Amino acid sequence: MNNVDIKISFTGSVNEENVRAFINEIKTLIKQNPDSTVLTVYISSPGGNVDIAVELFHFLKLLDCTIRTVNISCVNSAAIIIFAAGTERISLPCSSFYVHSITKNLNGNFTADDLLREAREMAANTNKIATILADASNKNKAYWKRLMRKGCLLTSRKAKELGLVNDISECK
Repeated sequence: MNNVDIKISFTGSVNEENVRAFINEIKTLIKQNPDSTVLTVYISSPGGNVDIAVELFHFLKLLDCTIRTVNISCVNSAAIIIFAAGTERISLPCSSFYVHSITKNLNGNFTADDLLREAREMAANTNKIATILADASNKNKAYWKRLMRKGCLLTSRKAKELGLVNDISECK
């Protein structure tokens, strides 16, 4: 049987509905193409839920094939976690990446203990993201935490300097 690489797009927000549908689509494509050795994920996303992004990151890392992630426009916020899952990470020249501090919408009344618990969760998630980015780049966790604190838009070229991107590729 001919070896066919699997190509799939992840666009839109990183939320439970989109990620569940995406994972199911990947499972179907892998079942249809069991000899495939490369999964290429084209990403354009404003970001979203960090916990769901980490779940997709781990799902991709557990696949028994090369994962190629490609930033086709913008990979912002939680979507950068998905991009980091690639063993080959490619960006188009005009694409960008945005990293920032974790935010959380809180509705309702909260006690001090509730707010402290939320702050601890946000700190833990910041550490988790910084670890993922440090592992995928040539910068350490402290560097990524600083970028997240101040919020930073990275060009493809800057992301390549940091080691987050392996290659900048022209559209063919």
